[in-house]
Amino acid sequence: MLVQMKEQLGRVLNYIADSLDMPETLQEQAVVKYQEVGRWLADTESPLQGNTPDVYPQGSARLGTLTKPVTDRDEYDIDAVALLQVKKQSISQQELKQRIGDRLKQHPEYRVILVEKRRCWTLNFESGLHVDVLPAIPDEEGLPESILITDRELTRWQHSNPKGYADWFWSRMKSIFEEEKQTIAKALQAEVEAVPDWKVKTPLQRAIQLLKRHRDLHFQHDQDDKPASIIITTLAAWSYQGQMTLLDALTSMACTMPDHIELRKGVYWIANPVNGGENFADKWKENPQRRHKFRTWLNKVNDDLKTLGDVRGIPEIAQTLGASFGSPVTREALTRLADTFTQQRKSGQLWMASGTGMLGTTGAARVRNHTFYGGMAETEKH
Repeated sequence: MLVQMKEQLGRVLNYIADSLDMPETLQEQAVVKYQEVGRWLADTESPLQGNTPDVYPQGSARLGTLTKPVTDRDEYDIDAVALLQVKKQSISQQELKQRIGDRLKQHPEYRVILVEKRRCWTLNFESGLHVDVLPAIPDEEGLPESILITDRELTRWQHSNPKGYADWFWSRMKSIFEEEKQTIAKALQAEVEAVPDWKVKTPLQRAIQLLKRHRDLHFQHDQDDKPASIIITTLAAWSYQGQMTLLDALTSMACTMPDHIELRKGVYWIANPVNGGENFADKWKENPQRRHKFRTWLNKVNDDLKTLGDVRGIPEIAQTLGASFGSPVTREALTRLADTFTQQRKSGQLWMASGTGMLGTTGAARVRNHTFYGGMAETEKH
C-alpha cells in the first residue's frame, strides 16, 4: 500500500473511531451518575450503610472501548457493579438483588426511572444513557478483587473479577497508553495526573471499537448470534502486539484473533485471562452456529481490510469504509480529513503524490494555498 494511501486510511479510521466515542459531556455525566448511585447506597441513612457499598464501572466503560450505538434510538449502556460486604453464607441471590433494588426505590429520582432486569437493576437516565447496576458480594475463595454475582435465575453464584480483567487489559497496552497520556498532557499544558484515563485512546482500544461497530452492522438483523463484546475484546487484546498505528493494529488482530481460541476436549474455549476456568465462549457448545458465524464475520473483516488496500481516492475510501462502519460516521470522518487538508494547504504542508494524486504530508508536488472556490488546486513541483 502506498505511504500516502496508508496515511489517509489511518487518519480516516482514527476519525471514525473518534466519532464512535461517547461524547465527553455524556462521559462526564456517566461518571457523575454512577458515583451518585454509590453515594446513595452508602448514605448514612441507607440500610446498606453497614455493608460498605462500593459502586464502580465494569466492561466497556471501564476499558475505554464503549462504542456509539448504530442508531439514535439505542442508548449508551454503562455497566456498574454494586458491591456489598456480605458473606455468601448469610444472604441469598434473590435477597442480595432485592436489597439493592429496595434502596434504589427510596430515591425520588431513581424510583421513576428504575427497571428491574433478571439479574440487575437498570436506571434509564435522560440523554441516551442508562446504567445497569449489578449486585455483587466479595468472593472470599477467589483472587483479590474477585466477586460473586448471581445468575439469571437468581439461584447460583457466578465468579467474576472485572477489576482483575481490567488490570490485565491495561497491561496489554501499558507503555503505549502512558505515551499517549503524556502527549495529551503536553498538548493541554497540564500535569499527566490531571488527564483522565478515559481521554486516552490507544490503537488497541480504537481497534476494538471499530471491530464492535463492524460487528453491530454485520449482525444488525441477527442479534441472537451476535458475538459478545467480551469475546472480541479478549481475543483482540491477546492479539495486540504493540502496534503504534490503528491500521496496523486492526489488520494484525483480524488475522490472529482465531489463534487464541483453544479446543479443550472437544469444547471451544476462550479463557478468561484472570480465571482460566471460565470460558467466555461457553454458549458455543449448545449453539454451535455462533462459532461459525463468528468466524464468518471475522473473515468478512479481513476481506474488507484487504479491499482497503486496493482503493484509490476519497470516493472509493468513502464507499468501502461506509459499508464496513456505517455511512454517517464515515462521512463525518472524511469531513474532518478535508478540514485537515485545508489547514495543511494553508500552511504549505500539503503535497500531492505523483501518479496517484493522493494528498499527504509528503509527495512530489506541493498544493498551493488559494482563495478561489471550485476548480483544481494549483501545485508546484517538489
